[in-house]
Amino acid sequence: MRVKCVVSYDGSQFHGFQVQNKERTVQGEIQKALKKINEEETIIHASGRTDAKVHAVHQVFHFDTKKELPAHQWKRAINHFMPNDIYVVDACYVDDDFHSRYSAIKKEYRYLLSTNEYNPFETDYIYQYGRHLDIDLMRKAAQLFIGEHNFASFCSYDQYGNTIRTLYQFDIEEKDGIITFRLIGNGFRRYMVRHIVGGVIQVGAKRISWEILSEMLESCGTKKCLYKAKPQGLYLQEVYYEEG
Repeated sequence: MRVKCVVSYDGSQFHGFQVQNKERTVQGEIQKALKKINEEETIIHASGRTDAKVHAVHQVFHFDTKKELPAHQWKRAINHFMPNDIYVVDACYVDDDFHSRYSAIKKEYRYLLSTNEYNPFETDYIYQYGRHLDIDLMRKAAQLFIGEHNFASFCSYDQYGNTIRTLYQFDIEEKDGIITFRLIGNGFRRYMVRHIVGGVIQVGAKRISWEILSEMLESCGTKKCLYKAKPQGLYLQEVYYEEG
């Protein structure tokens, strides 16, 4: 049977999502819990990976099991073995053709930045920028990325293969000195959100023009964006699937 789970986690103390030798990871903690429940090694498959210090509000993963539990008990059983920085929000049985990654139709990321005075209590959760940014300029720059583009200039240097993605929405809102960047797209390559947001921040700080960002995007990887926003402000907010 296949179980789909929605999980939240505080990424501050993790070396990313994916299992790594000798490093604490989200996948590693979940698989340790499932081994205790299933009494055998259980591999989980997530909608995607998040990097070290990146958080998730609604990450999705699935796994296959021979264990027969009522659907509502999976959430309780997994959380019983979870550390306090991971929490399974929901769990249910799904058809065998469901895949957390390949069945997803779009993802939503949010990035939080503070223009206020430094706050040590928020430093793991909101990028402590601490200076004024021009919101209107950043919104103008954000519109460059809407639609289908080759985002090679805004991906990790070690990323090859298909870098064409569609960004459906890119909103920027400010309230009480906290700026929220909201991006919804059909998929994101590694560091793509952080490079895009990092570039837009540079425009808001008036260090570069939005035209330079446009040139980077149109270069399809020839001109790389060297600005990468810090991981602490990034959240995987939601993973969307076809209803039913």
